[in-house]
Amino acid sequence: MTSDRDTLNKVLALYGSSFIGIVLGFSISVFNTRVLGKEAFGDFKFIETVFRFIASIVSIGVFISITRMLAIAKDKIYRQNLIGVFVVALLITGFIGVLLLITFSYLEPIWFSDNLGYFFRKYAVLFFAILGSIALKEILKGLNKIYILSLLYTLPAILYLICAYSYNLNNVLYFEDIFFLLYGLQFLFLIGVIIVLKPNFKIKKSMIDDVAIENKDNGRPVYYGSLAGVATAQIVGFSLSYYIDNTQVGFFTLALTICSPLIMIPSVLGTVFFKKFASLKYMPKNVIVFSIIASLVAVVLFFIFIEKVFLMFYTEDFSPAIPISKIVVLGFLLHGFGDLINRFLGAKGKGKLLRNSAFVVGVVNVLGYTILVKYFAVTGAIITNVLASATYLFMMYYYYTKFIKTNKDV
Repeated sequence: MTSDRDTLNKVLALYGSSFIGIVLGFSISVFNTRVLGKEAFGDFKFIETVFRFIASIVSIGVFISITRMLAIAKDKIYRQNLIGVFVVALLITGFIGVLLLITFSYLEPIWFSDNLGYFFRKYAVLFFAILGSIALKEILKGLNKIYILSLLYTLPAILYLICAYSYNLNNVLYFEDIFFLLYGLQFLFLIGVIIVLKPNFKIKKSMIDDVAIENKDNGRPVYYGSLAGVATAQIVGFSLSYYIDNTQVGFFTLALTICSPLIMIPSVLGTVFFKKFASLKYMPKNVIVFSIIASLVAVVLFFIFIEKVFLMFYTEDFSPAIPISKIVVLGFLLHGFGDLINRFLGAKGKGKLLRNSAFVVGVVNVLGYTILVKYFAVTGAIITNVLASATYLFMMYYYYTKFIKTNKDV
């Protein structure tokens, strides 16, 4: 009974913080678009795309491996040592990412027409904030530290809005200032959370071997899948910038931001139940039913209110994002359901299945975001987004049913 109440409290806490995080993300989006305008906002989103693309490359699955090991670990000292391994891995992969960004900075003016190479050199160190935030969300999931995870969704955004708005009252904010402030605050919060987690750096070789084995069996396959699925999804920012301009990058990514709340419902359930999934034979029926009904209701409300709400907050300059969002929201709905199944299979250590499905999604992304964008511009990007999400859900469902049949009598 106490365990059920604790789970409910964590579900409510993460849903609450996720909802607040969505409101804050929306507020940041509105603030940034109004301060920057469509051209500078497009440059800002292109820069974010590059940072996140490299972040998806450098981890080689180690954070995923540590997350699952934390979820099933029984010994407290062992968990603290694993957190120490996480910090060391973050420093190593972060440094590699910084080097890749600096290398890209010299190639960027050759490939693109925006001449932003100087920016990547100047702010490369903030790569640690982006990579660290992504990795830390996984680690906190494995530790079941839902309340700290809730703060991670909200506190940096609140501080950013307060600082940015206060500064902008008497000063002009450029996209460089916004990027530095937004991710600088995330970097400070990252350090604070790591201190709270109390990592133990007395790391024995046997633990490194344990992580290496887990990474070989589960983390690396998931990483390859992530590289194929998540990293290839970032290609759209590069292709829109290359074939059209960064303004279209801004419109498309703004539409994605508007639609992102649709993933929240199944994703939060998957995060909260991640630790329990590791010991369950199948996903609870009530979790699936609630996820479907709540998501469908959210989609209906989205179509009813999106246009009026959008124009209440954003200027007419950004109105091209409205028709984009009305279609890609279907992709987010499908992707959210796929994420719920993904969490279950991930908790079961089925990294190779996740990898295989992501490879298929990756093929759709690569072909769509290159060929379709070249010939159909933004429309090609929209088609690819929905098609890739549908493929993702199909593959997740296929492997879930296969897993259930295989383990039915086990």
